[in-house]
Amino acid sequence: MSFGHRYALSRRGFCTCCAVATGFIATGGWKGPSRAYAEARNLVDLNRDQAAKTPIMVHKLRGGVSILEGSGGNVAVLTGVDGKAFIDAGITISRKRILEAANGLSRDPITHLINTLITHAQGVEL
Repeated sequence: MSFGHRYALSRRGFCTCCAVATGFIATGGWKGPSRAYAEARNLVDLNRDQAAKTPIMVHKLRGGVSILEGSGGNVAVLTGVDGKAFIDAGITISRKRILEAANGLSRDPITHLINTLITHAQGVEL
């Protein structure tokens, strides 16, 4: 007696199936839009809280170029006679500490800002 095509589950398929089943068990099943949004919002709040505490480290490179490393990613700063130019701006919660670190490099004003990702610096005022 033949049942036609026989399907054999590969190891990769078996592992994928187990991972999905474990995820459903761990999370209580499928998340509706409101629950998924609430959990994602909690991740944003956690990230923002962590960013508020992360110190800004200054790495002086050469030729007036420095990197401000900390919350919200890295910010490149070029200091010169025309003021400071920023490549990226960090995130709003870190603005005060980023500006303090930049003022440690030079008291000149920030004259240029180049954002590599527009949404990355929403709410940042120069």
